[in-house]
Amino acid sequence: MSDSELLLKAAINRIAARVTEKLINSAQEFTEIAEELPQKLQNEWDSFKEEVIQESERLGKKANECKEKTREKQLSKEDLIQIQIDNLRSKVIDINKDIEGGN
Repeated sequence: MSDSELLLKAAINRIAARVTEKLINSAQEFTEIAEELPQKLQNEWDSFKEEVIQESERLGKKANECKEKTREKQLSKEDLIQIQIDNLRSKVIDINKDIEGGN
C-alpha cells in the first residue's frame, strides 16, 4: 500500500472509531435516561396530583368563604327586616296607648 492509501485508511479507521465511540456514549446516555425516565415521570405525576389536591382544597375553602359571606348578608337582611318589624310593632303599641289614653 502506498503512503496515501495508508493515510486514507488510517483516517477512515479513526473516523469510524470516533463515530463508534460517540454512538456507544450516546447509547449509554440514552440507556441512563431511559432508566431514570419512569422514576422522573412518577415524581412529576405525584407532584401534579399533590398540586391538584392543594388547588381543590383552596377552591373549596374559597367556595365556603363565599357561602358564609352570602349567608351573613342574608342574616343581615333578615336582621334588618326584624328590626323594621320590631319598630312597626313599637309604633303600633304607642298608637294603641294614645288611643286608649284618649278614651
